[in-house]
Amino acid sequence: MLPINPATAHVMLNRFVDLKPGDWVAQPGANSAVGRLVITLAHLRGLKTLNVVRRDEAADEVRAAGGEHLLASGPDLAADIARELDGEQLSLVLDGLGADAAVALVGALRFGGTIVTYGSLGGGPSQVSNADLLGREVRHTGFWLLTWLSHAPRSEIVDTYRYLGSLVADGSLSVPVEATYRLDDYRRALEHAGAAKRGGKVLFAFDGGQ
Repeated sequence: MLPINPATAHVMLNRFVDLKPGDWVAQPGANSAVGRLVITLAHLRGLKTLNVVRRDEAADEVRAAGGEHLLASGPDLAADIARELDGEQLSLVLDGLGADAAVALVGALRFGGTIVTYGSLGGGPSQVSNADLLGREVRHTGFWLLTWLSHAPRSEIVDTYRYLGSLVADGSLSVPVEATYRLDDYRRALEHAGAAKRGGKVLFAFDGGQ
């Protein structure tokens, strides 16, 4: 699983903004696989994450991943963000949902701050107002891992996976796995993987006899 979600989280934290320890990174849908990896990788760099979720049970997943600053989406989200930041501002917003999921977070970006869209699970493109783009020079860009793999220097790609591999090896980085199946049990594995609610990845386990 290392080449996809961990790499996505790592590159987004390093490519677009020169983040320093103590800077704030925010994300809606923080309980997603990428969202939980962002929390882990940001913590290793001394960054603070502001994490927004839509469901109470999702909050438990974010806390388990180390997300200390946690908010629920709703009509008072903008005020909740301001209270949590306590006078500080966001440097980076990572949006995998799209639509209006990140509107309140974009409003808390510093002048010249950046929002990166890497998905549209909410059913549409991220909404960034002209007031934010023109008045505060907020930068809105996108990220897709395959595009990065196609255009990044080979040395950057090698360094990225070497770094992530070292974190897996020393136990700093992991991905929740809910179940493993043998290949000959693929029907149950696919049914499980398609379930609406899961607590982790569903994987095939290989052994010497297969």
